Amino acid sequence: MSDIAYQNKDIALKYFGDALKNKDLTVYGLPHIRIKDTRPTNLPAIEVNELRMDNLFILEDSSFALIDYESTFGIHDIVKYVNYIARILKRFVRQEGGRNSERGRKRLPVIHLIIIFSADISDIDPNILDVGCMQLKIEPVYLLHMETEKVYSKIQYKVENRETLNDDEMLEMIVLPLTVKGKEEKRALAEETVRLAQEIQDEEQRMQALAGILTFADKILDKEYAKRIKEVIGMNKVEKLFYDEGVETGIAKGVAEGRAELIRCIRKKLKKGYAVMEIAEVLELDDLYVKKTADLIQSRPGDSDVEIAEKLFREERIQRTAG
Repeated sequence: MSDIAYQNKDIALKYFGDALKNKDLTVYGLPHIRIKDTRPTNLPAIEVNELRMDNLFILEDSSFALIDYESTFGIHDIVKYVNYIARILKRFVRQEGGRNSERGRKRLPVIHLIIIFSADISDIDPNILDVGCMQLKIEPVYLLHMETEKVYSKIQYKVENRETLNDDEMLEMIVLPLTVKGKEEKRALAEETVRLAQEIQDEEQRMQALAGILTFADKILDKEYAKRIKEVIGMNKVEKLFYDEGVETGIAKGVAEGRAELIRCIRKKLKKGYAVMEIAEVLELDDLYVKKTADLIQSRPGDSDVEIAEKLFREERIQRTAG
């Protein structure tokens, strides 16, 4: 697991995701992508452990946008995205039932696969997969083309003069460390960008900028530097902001919706007479997690799969915080 604990990453990702609501991505060259709301980013598998994406959004036209960030790209990444999309579609059909087309079939939603490439990657064929029966196309964003010094100077001027950054400037700021090549160069620019973000006068905007930078830093930069970024940002302040009751509830419900399928599978196998250890082995899960789930299902027969998942998630949070 990353040096940034899952609970901290959940906080940063949710804050960053919420900051993008009702905004478009014109600054990234994607004016047709206008975000309406966020969706749970954890995708429980039946046969393997939980998958986690970076950001999943629903757009104004009811389509979905899966936004991810890459500094390298290969066949394993392509397979990863096929897996993500399959899980998104499966969850859509299960939870929303799909929409009827003219021929009576279930019509699946449009999914935009948007990959933001760091300056280390300059050109990827958008048609990344064609295996005959299936094609996969991405909408790439190349940060190599961003004018780093010009953007930094513009943002620096506004911050130093205590001016509020607009939406495009915020989106530019959080990806600035990725607009240069080389690990050391990224580190140096990330430190400068974090220091600049800390000087933003508006509290809400400052936290959004820091959370956005942390979202990128955890994946792109090495573990040691990610830890340093966490220390520079002062994650405790972000945690305090996020653990307000309303936001904490939102995080728990979002994760629970994603894990409900796993709870449903455990419930079915318990009804068929499977023992806890058997379920854990088949699903490749921790036996203690399966036992806790089984105990809750037995002791709270009226609870839904989402409610069971939410209770388990809250218990995990308490244990991690205590630890």
